[in-house]
Amino acid sequence: MKTLIILGTACLALSATAQTPEAVKLTDKEQFEKATSAFKQLVAASPTSGADWFYFGENYYANDRSDSAAACYQRGIEVNSTFPLNHAGMGKVLREAGKADLAQAQFDQAVALATAKANKNSKQDIAATYREVAEGMLAGATPDYAGALAMVQKGIDLYPKDPEAYILKGDAMFDQNPRDGSAPLENYKMAMQLDALNAKPVARKAFMYYRAKNFPSSIEEYTNAIALDPGFAPAYRGRAEAYFKARDFDKATADMQKYLELNVGNTSARVRNAQFLFLVKKYDESLTEIQALEAEGVQNMTLKRLKAFDLEEKGEHMAADSALNAYFTEQPDEKEISVDFEYAAKIDQSLSKLQAADTLSTAPRMAYDSLAGEMYLKAVQMEPSKDYLYVEAAKAFTDGRAYDKAIAAMKLKTAENPEVNDWYYLGAMASRAKRYALADSAWAAYIAKQPNIYQGYLYRARAQAGMDSAEVKSWTALPYYQDVIRKMKPEEVDSHKADLEEAYNYMTVKSTFPTPSENQAGPLPVRGGLTFSRKQNLVAHGPDARPHPRFP
Repeated sequence: MKTLIILGTACLALSATAQTPEAVKLTDKEQFEKATSAFKQLVAASPTSGADWFYFGENYYANDRSDSAAACYQRGIEVNSTFPLNHAGMGKVLREAGKADLAQAQFDQAVALATAKANKNSKQDIAATYREVAEGMLAGATPDYAGALAMVQKGIDLYPKDPEAYILKGDAMFDQNPRDGSAPLENYKMAMQLDALNAKPVARKAFMYYRAKNFPSSIEEYTNAIALDPGFAPAYRGRAEAYFKARDFDKATADMQKYLELNVGNTSARVRNAQFLFLVKKYDESLTEIQALEAEGVQNMTLKRLKAFDLEEKGEHMAADSALNAYFTEQPDEKEISVDFEYAAKIDQSLSKLQAADTLSTAPRMAYDSLAGEMYLKAVQMEPSKDYLYVEAAKAFTDGRAYDKAIAAMKLKTAENPEVNDWYYLGAMASRAKRYALADSAWAAYIAKQPNIYQGYLYRARAQAGMDSAEVKSWTALPYYQDVIRKMKPEEVDSHKADLEEAYNYMTVKSTFPTPSENQAGPLPVRGGLTFSRKQNLVAHGPDARPHPRFP
């Protein structure tokens, strides 16, 4: 996930023209088009200002226009070869493109220029370079958290009065470990102390609460940010999303409308509104906004992505597939994100259902379910925090009868962050693949977590029975079938008679081969309404009968 750009005006480093802070404020407020106009005027008036070219590039980068950002950074390098920040910006673009080695060379050049005695940069200027390099190190699919935190700390040690450095440090720490909000919070508080009227650190604190799913606290902090700066549009957008998560849809919509009012005529704000409409499940309205922007000639990859998502949610699966394929054709690989592949998987699953119903003509017919599984795996590989997608991948592979792949996906889930039901799914999929030893170990783990649920014992009994051959029976399933009878609650009997009959039938057949150790756990309960005749069962199933391996 791209780290938000840090563009505060409290501490603009190095030489910049007098109007630069006002243009940067427009970027901070997500008024990107107005900021672009302002920066065009600035670089026209002062074409050799490396700082103006840098912040012009930052405006483009914040608006997801990396190519335009790179052009600005490059121009800044050309007109002022000793100004360091444009090298930091260029490194950020390269790192986002997956070119880490080239990016590092730019970062090294930025630091060398900043610290060169001949350039006579102040401590504040050098610290700002460290900060911008640190931000660049967080770009791309694999952020260098350790390197970025070390670099931003060098800046803080050199010039501890820069609030933007503390904001960046808090962001990096929280992205690195979202489960620990205490350390990021301390950094946001420090930024607030250094610049008490700055709404940005308060909004970052609000976003931290949002990510932690503490929506009331998030709303409170966004409200505090708005009180500091009623024109700080991102706080309204953030609060709208927090209100939505808190299920207060009217307030969410009102805040988004306020965001649009503050950014009236701003194309980027309309793009964000289309995203918000998708978030609140107003897919028709979101699609209408996207189509209106496209009709106006707006070319935006976020809109292309969102169009496919809207179409899928509206049930227009073939159109969604076409739209997403068009998006993937245009979007560079390094800019694809996890949710792209998550929706690709959903679309494939929808197409599989159409294919099964013979309403989708494909030549040749495609294994959409297995393809969906691969897409889910790619999504979780890009964003490991979405480990629930391993389960979705496994389910899709199971639907496609690719049981070995389903098992592999569930093994990854149970190895990284196992939950109770993960063992259930692993056991079920291993059973379908007739890998009974693996199924048995999975059900053993499930029973350890859920000792009072009879189904775990039933499925483990089936796994044990599955390991027997037709000629040689170990009867190791017996104690688990006995546990089925013991663990089944009286109120479950009527609706699960078949499972109970399966357990008694197995015991009936086994009774022809008694051993002294049987029933050591005590007498089994007699279930009212069920009668089991050993003679009848032997006649029906024969002395070598075994339960049919029905899998969960």
